[in-house]
Amino acid sequence: MTPPRDEGVPSPTPRLSARRRALAEGVTSALIVYVVAGASEEVLIRMLRPTEGELTWISDAVIAAAFGIAVYLWRYLRATRLELSERERAALVLQTQLSLAASMQRRLLPPAPSPGNGFEWAAVQIPAGRIGGDFYDFVEQAPGVWMVLIADVSGKGVPAAMALGLLRSIFRTLARELASPAQLVGRLSSALFEEWSGEPYVTCIVARVDTSARTLTCTNAGHPAGIVLRDSATQLLQAGGPPAGLIPDVRYLEDALELRNGDRCLFVTDGITEALDEGTARPISVVASTASGRFPSVRAMCDAIMNRSMLGEGPSGVEAWSDDRTVVAVVVASP
Repeated sequence: MTPPRDEGVPSPTPRLSARRRALAEGVTSALIVYVVAGASEEVLIRMLRPTEGELTWISDAVIAAAFGIAVYLWRYLRATRLELSERERAALVLQTQLSLAASMQRRLLPPAPSPGNGFEWAAVQIPAGRIGGDFYDFVEQAPGVWMVLIADVSGKGVPAAMALGLLRSIFRTLARELASPAQLVGRLSSALFEEWSGEPYVTCIVARVDTSARTLTCTNAGHPAGIVLRDSATQLLQAGGPPAGLIPDVRYLEDALELRNGDRCLFVTDGITEALDEGTARPISVVASTASGRFPSVRAMCDAIMNRSMLGEGPSGVEAWSDDRTVVAVVVASP
């Protein structure tokens, strides 16, 4: 039970607290100066051995100097305290803005599509910092037909995160108009180059998954290869072109294949592959090997890949490496 508040005892106000701090600083400055002035006067007397008249002059000079030093120390402490308060306030505002930006960025990420026609989906992302440059999106063009984007904006932090809003808007507009991933990325690249002139640019994979026809069409714009695991074989999805928005007027190629029961399709960003860059081992091979195990769900498979990447040390020779990491997967089960 909360005890009743004593209405007769007012709580300290900010102004009263400021007065107390100022008083404490003034007293502290005075004590410091008193000790220093006394010691200085004693040293001068021993050195100069003054007469009675000179002693009065020395005492007056020491008192004046002590007073000046006390005022200086008080004003210096006050100015320092004000500067620290301003810095703390500015840091708090920045942290609040970054938290808001991170929250807004998370809201841009859609949920994975619901299971249907024997297809199961999952997506996992871990940013390197509070906000990142990785992005994924799902747009349903028709019932059971999905256009999927897995993207990584060049650079890091706030500039990369700011570019995601435009990327998402353009992708969603084009995904409702075009059925070809290669044509979509070509149009996307032209729009981004027109807006940014090549800086930043976007590496990405755009895949069209038709769960009724069981087909996958995919184009790769400078991104780590997509992976299709089928039985004991691994097929890499690499057809495409350069990163989107890097150069004007680019035409992209695309892979197309029919999906079968048990196929596992994986898309990752370079935060995963670079984390698994372990000398002789090919990162894509490590991803494929990790995904080939038995898992209770597609999400568990994505988590296993993510956890494996978190154990990696990153590119050799690069200290304090970190990057955003994203895994998107779709698995074909029974119809």
